[in-house]
Amino acid sequence: MLRVVVDTNLWIRALLGGKITIPVLEAWRDDKFAVIASQHLIDELDNVWQRPRLQARISSQDARLLIEQLRFRAEMVVPTTIPPRCRDPRDHPVLAAAIDGHADAIVTGDADLRADDELRAQMLQYGVELCGVGTLLEQVQS
Repeated sequence: MLRVVVDTNLWIRALLGGKITIPVLEAWRDDKFAVIASQHLIDELDNVWQRPRLQARISSQDARLLIEQLRFRAEMVVPTTIPPRCRDPRDHPVLAAAIDGHADAIVTGDADLRADDELRAQMLQYGVELCGVGTLLEQVQS
């Protein structure tokens, strides 16, 4: 089964009802791939959805359910690896979780991560592909 770290920005988009990202949530709920997570990533999701501009648009019940499902169903890792440098140091926990969780991919809406060719090459050395939603959905539906 494909092992994936889902970046927080995609979970948030799904909670906002994003037509492109809801299929990611549905595919995970249908066991089409396994989610790798860390406590840091779950805490980040919990903090981000509660920002005033998002909290007004996200159902607290949906957010809490997703967080509960992640705690129960995701494979939790405690990252110890210092990941390759990237343009935004706030992305390091995502990279480290993927490396230490032996993920096959990080799916993200962060174009900055996906457009960094050097980072992509370094992550591939760990066996981790940086991809977008379309690529993930193609892989899990084929």
